[in-house]
Amino acid sequence: MGRDLAHISEQVLIERLVIGDPAARELLYDRYAGALYSIVLQLVPIKTRANDVIVRVFTWAFHHIETYETSGYRTLFAWLMRKTRELAIQEALPDTALTGTELMEREDGVLQQFYLILPANEQQIFRLSYFKGLSITAIARLLALPEEQVNDILGAAMKAFRKYLKDTWN
Repeated sequence: MGRDLAHISEQVLIERLVIGDPAARELLYDRYAGALYSIVLQLVPIKTRANDVIVRVFTWAFHHIETYETSGYRTLFAWLMRKTRELAIQEALPDTALTGTELMEREDGVLQQFYLILPANEQQIFRLSYFKGLSITAIARLLALPEEQVNDILGAAMKAFRKYLKDTWN
């Protein structure tokens, strides 16, 4: 059954997820876990904590998949990426920081404040990745840069973001 699902469209995958199909859940994980895990690791470099974040992301997705259609996101990956960033930021913040609803209300403000202090070349790549949801490959094509360079710039921005979070929330 799982093999039959390997080439289904995103829409069919969503329909199967809504009815609770275990094979569809497995496929969702197989399709997106690697990319989402790399996002988590940029903010949460401790692998056991990063693993916990990924589990929370997919648990949330399985329980809230019916909200995707009305979420305003064009792709399932963008929808998952938004939740992944939210949970990773929440995990990266110290225990004394804002949590829950307060964090969700402040998240865009924190990202925006951080974005403004980045150098111009990092701002553009950070904006395309975190505000527009583009992949490294898409950003590289758009800016006519090698993927490695985009990855390095985004990596430097994420290190700066971790430091910014630590300094801001302590």
